Amino acid sequence: MSDIKAATDEIIVPLQTNFDAEYRYTENGELRNILKAKQIDQYGGENPYIEALGGFTMIFYDSIDVEEARLTADHGIFYQKKNELTANKNVVLRNTQGEMLETDKLIFQQDSSRIFTDAPVKITSGSGVFYGKGLESNSSFTRYKILEPTGDIYFEDEETSVPSSNGESK
Repeated sequence: MSDIKAATDEIIVPLQTNFDAEYRYTENGELRNILKAKQIDQYGGENPYIEALGGFTMIFYDSIDVEEARLTADHGIFYQKKNELTANKNVVLRNTQGEMLETDKLIFQQDSSRIFTDAPVKITSGSGVFYGKGLESNSSFTRYKILEPTGDIYFEDEETSVPSSNGESK
C-alpha cells in the first residue's frame, strides 16, 4: 500500500529557482521594496508562491526612494494571490530610528503595508527593551503597538526639591 501511495503522490517542484536573487516591487513606477535572497524558488498552481531559502532581506522604501526599514529572516514565503509575505526564524525588523524588533514569525501584507504577528516579540529602542506577545505595525516600523505587553516598565520621576533641615533645597 505504501508503494502505491508513494507512486501516486504529487511531487511539488519549483517552476523556477534563482540563486543570489533580487526582486524589486514597484507601484505606479515608485520603488516600494526590494527582496534579496540566497535562493528563491517559484511555485505555480492554484495558489502560486515564492519561497526564500537560506536567509533573505527585504528593504522598504518611502515615496522618494529612501530606505525606511529593513527586514531579515532565515526563511520566507510570499503568497502571490494574497500579496502576503510570511517571514520565519530569526526575524529582525529595524527602522531608521534605530528601533529593532525580534521575533520568530512576522507577516507583511503588501497591499496595506501592514506588518503583524501573534508570536512573542522583543523591541529594543533608545527607551529600553520591551517584550510582549503579538504586534501590529506599519511597514516602516515607525508606528506599532505590542498587543500583550509583558515585563516591568519603569518611569523616571521628575526631580523634586526637598527642603533640608537648614531650609536649603537639596
